[in-house]
Amino acid sequence: MLVAVMLLAVIAILGLVVDSGLVHAARRQARRAADAAAQAGAYALCSGTNATYRTNATAVAYLYANLNGINTNANVVVQAPPGATSGSVYTGSNGYIFVQVTLPVNTTFMRLLTTQRTVNVTAAATGGVKVGPCPLTILVFHPTESGALSVKGGAVLEISGGAIGVNSSSDTAVVLTGGATLTCATLNVVGDVSGTTTATVHTGVPAMADPFGHLVAPVLTSSTTVTYGDGATGSTSPDSGGTAGSPAIASPSGITTLRPGIYWGGIKITGGDVTFQPGRYVMAGGGFEVGGSPTIFGTNVFFYNTRDPYSGSSAADYGKISVSGSSTVILKSPTTTADSTYGGFLFFSDRANSQDVNVSGGSSSSSAGPLTGFIYAAAGEFKVTGSGYLGGLGAVVREMQVSGNAKFSALEIGRVPSVTTAGLTE
Repeated sequence: MLVAVMLLAVIAILGLVVDSGLVHAARRQARRAADAAAQAGAYALCSGTNATYRTNATAVAYLYANLNGINTNANVVVQAPPGATSGSVYTGSNGYIFVQVTLPVNTTFMRLLTTQRTVNVTAAATGGVKVGPCPLTILVFHPTESGALSVKGGAVLEISGGAIGVNSSSDTAVVLTGGATLTCATLNVVGDVSGTTTATVHTGVPAMADPFGHLVAPVLTSSTTVTYGDGATGSTSPDSGGTAGSPAIASPSGITTLRPGIYWGGIKITGGDVTFQPGRYVMAGGGFEVGGSPTIFGTNVFFYNTRDPYSGSSAADYGKISVSGSSTVILKSPTTTADSTYGGFLFFSDRANSQDVNVSGGSSSSSAGPLTGFIYAAAGEFKVTGSGYLGGLGAVVREMQVSGNAKFSALEIGRVPSVTTAGLTE
């Protein structure tokens, strides 16, 4: 009798150990699936939080739960936004997604002692998007190029208090030659640096993602219409030099005010006194060029540089962005308040446009400088020549070369583009 009792006790202990292990393993699986699904859903919300994007995020969450071993949607609850039953502090907030995974665990030995044959384990996670100012002043994308960031010939690149990221894995990803000087707070490089700098240098870091990769660029949706990332539309500017089928560069002279919209064939300014009204300007072919000695003013202006898809002429091709000469220029990007979509961007190149962005002849002696805002050219090279303060500039580009004494002023807080990140919040 005693032996039977002891045997029963041993079986009970074994059952508890085995079943506890099964429950613990299931709980870890549920946690892993819930976290992965919520995080994936949150990344899907980076592109937008309206009903369409929330539906897409929900589908993505179910997919990632399935990829993590949850084979039926009946075991998964997804709410975008989190519902009242979620218990989330983000209930009703469209930028968040709630995922709950429940797994039934079949008991083994314990069912011999109790009537309970399954135990349900549950894990929940909430993911969401966060919006904040871009943490980098300069990010250079090229993955392998030697001298992806090059400062040469005694040039000086000074970015007071700013951070620079370089994604090239080359041992000479950053090249400083001929007595060149690079001054910034932090330099983060996937590869290595050739030359010396006063910055705090971190090498061997992971490649940095495009902070603006989710931003929807303007799209020419007809021969007279452009649709922006926020759904707003624009039309051909009354000051355009051409039409979609017959693009021609606009070359204002004298005292001129230019109005926002599409410029079929681009803009080229070599003289006169030109004022840009606040708004969004789309260069459909031809690019944007400033040379000579004009006087140019524009605040809360955004320039998008693309091509004209409705014409086969050379004027329809991608053009460069160039600001040079002895011109007097004051161009400021929109504040994030004035333009919640493209706020902080001064020049934004089509992601397929590999034409250069050239800034030279920085003649300003004040820390304000002629240009304020970010330059985004994911496929292009940013070339800086000349000397003096260029303004409160930031740059996210494929490559960057500096030859001259270029100084970037401190960024204006209200003109730093917002960056959307995603992750787990609960």
